[in-house]
Amino acid sequence: MRRLCPTISELNAFHSAAKHQAFTMAAKELCVTQSAISRHIAGLENYLGQKLFIRKASGLELTDAGATYLNATRPAMAALESATAQLMSHGGEGGTLNMSVPPTFAAQWLFPRLGHFKRTLPQVSLNFVRYQHAHDFAVSHEFDAAIQYGYGKWPSANARYLVGKETSIVCSAQLRDSLPLRTVDDLQRATLLQHIEVPLAWQDWMEANGCDTSGSRFGPGFNLYSLIIRAAVSGFGVGLVPTCLVEDEIQAGTLVEPLGRRFESPLGYYLCAPTTRTNLSVYRLVGGWLEHCCNHEAATQTVPSPPCIFCSPQPILAA
Repeated sequence: MRRLCPTISELNAFHSAAKHQAFTMAAKELCVTQSAISRHIAGLENYLGQKLFIRKASGLELTDAGATYLNATRPAMAALESATAQLMSHGGEGGTLNMSVPPTFAAQWLFPRLGHFKRTLPQVSLNFVRYQHAHDFAVSHEFDAAIQYGYGKWPSANARYLVGKETSIVCSAQLRDSLPLRTVDDLQRATLLQHIEVPLAWQDWMEANGCDTSGSRFGPGFNLYSLIIRAAVSGFGVGLVPTCLVEDEIQAGTLVEPLGRRFESPLGYYLCAPTTRTNLSVYRLVGGWLEHCCNHEAATQTVPSPPCIFCSPQPILAA
């Protein structure tokens, strides 16, 4: 008895045509002819008894039924792809994980630890794809997992907190002495460097410390923490950044913490993945390694060296 389900070829043709809004591009992506795509779509429409596309001179447009069917079948296609990738990835013992990582976090925190990662998980390869902050993990992305900065809640995502809630106010020693900057009230005279993607950061800090917040959102804006760090090093202003990103600069003395205390932010860096990807063994391996680093390293940029409790594969698989 045949199950109430179209063929994989028909579903692949449908999803590719919906993505590209053209049979020609779908055929190119799937390495088949355009006529094959047309036949698969026609067969699927005949099987469902519904038109899925409106053919226009400018391309294809999904019908209401087509859009509904696309959204309903997307999780199933992702789950099938995930299950196939897991079986193919070194017999389930490792494989490749496509990751999207914020540039500053990658350069300041993750990359200095990749040597330890390679020694610990030689069976795993990491591909770093173009970073884009994902707002909804139900939508198809080019990554398997992402590290994102935020509150830890994204639709259709499994999010595991890593690091970054501890936050430091930093500036150059020269700026600290010239203002001078010694107390919270002295911030009223300082240029506050703003992260345009985290516009309430200074306001949250000032509210938590009982300060006047009227000037908390004024100051030059930057779209990367790396730019804020460089601007603070140059003496351009005062930055409010996750401590994990400035450990080297603080240790070297190129940045100082003029107030001598830190702030617990509601924001942090999270390892995120679509729920359909979390069963991948390679995702569990990478996630376990990241959590180990965050939970067991000292608050310095010193990279851990084997042997350690994480170097045995058994604890990793159980994590």
